[in-house]
Amino acid sequence: MKKLWIVIGVCLIAINVTAQEADMSELDREVRSSKSRSIMFRRSDNADEQAARRAAEEDRAREESKIKKEQAVFRPYNLFGRGLKIAATVNGEMVSNKDLQERANLFCLTTGMMINEKNKKLVADKVMQNVIDEKIKLQEAEKQNIRVSDKEIKDAYRNFEKSNGVPAGKFANVLKEYQVSKDVFMTQIKANLLWNKLVTQRMGQNVDVSVKEVNDEIERIKKDMDTPKYMVSEIVIKRKDGEHIDELVETLKNDPRFALYAAQFSQSASAPSGGRLGWVSAGQLAAPLDKAIRSLKEGQVSNAIAYRTDYYIFKMDKIYNPKKDKKDMPGEDEVRTFVKNRKTDELANKYIRDLRNRAVIEKKF
Repeated sequence: MKKLWIVIGVCLIAINVTAQEADMSELDREVRSSKSRSIMFRRSDNADEQAARRAAEEDRAREESKIKKEQAVFRPYNLFGRGLKIAATVNGEMVSNKDLQERANLFCLTTGMMINEKNKKLVADKVMQNVIDEKIKLQEAEKQNIRVSDKEIKDAYRNFEKSNGVPAGKFANVLKEYQVSKDVFMTQIKANLLWNKLVTQRMGQNVDVSVKEVNDEIERIKKDMDTPKYMVSEIVIKRKDGEHIDELVETLKNDPRFALYAAQFSQSASAPSGGRLGWVSAGQLAAPLDKAIRSLKEGQVSNAIAYRTDYYIFKMDKIYNPKKDKKDMPGEDEVRTFVKNRKTDELANKYIRDLRNRAVIEKKF
């Protein structure tokens, strides 16, 4: 369908060009019939006609370039070497460089980011961590005797197609184009489904929210409403991994998908939520970070701030000024849901951290 619309677009351009040339010919006939002897008018007429042709040629060239880009074959960036090698082991279970490369290709497909010299280390580290976590989740589910059915996996796969506007069964062709086996994608789905069940089973009894917790949160919100605040998102990169931090900053200042980059590359606990820190009160963070945040306008991205062992990049999402901004207090049910989600996230993050710490992981590249 995409290619069909591209072809239609080319046809429309061709029609427009023909119309322009017909109009110029008609004008020329009118001038000739009036026996005009103005050479200046004739030259202007010819110049306009040539300009129209040049514009048409430029339009066609741009459209042809667009078609070539649309039809370009995906060429994966090799991150993990040639041949079949053991790239890592997780509790004795092997991960091959082929596994990692397919997931790097899947990363390009699902995020829309292309791997290059500037981001290859960030992507490689992210892909490696994702595969390690996937192995850990699958192993923990096996240990806890947690299962998902083939139907659950297939339903999740179809829901993914639906949510991305892909006709039923057609996403397999996209995976093939990106050199990703369907089994790799289905394993990723399975790991996520199992993890949701593990978290629900483990955390279910621990996420009750008491009346006191709700009331304490409401009081905190009331107090906060009198304090200047900043809705902030962050990306945190270890300084030892920050060789191309300036290039990342430049990308973020020109690409509106800050949350996507945070989810993929940030090494902080806020990464799963797209780097969102929520409302930060003035003076709440360390002085160098607080100063950087206060200097930002809404929508602006900071330069990289070196603090201790990390680089911090902030985006200012919204500024709250209690003197002129008015916010409605959330209802009790909304506060209860917020507190419950926060507790669940904290417990889930602790769960995966504990599993990582107990795992025997060996990286071989």
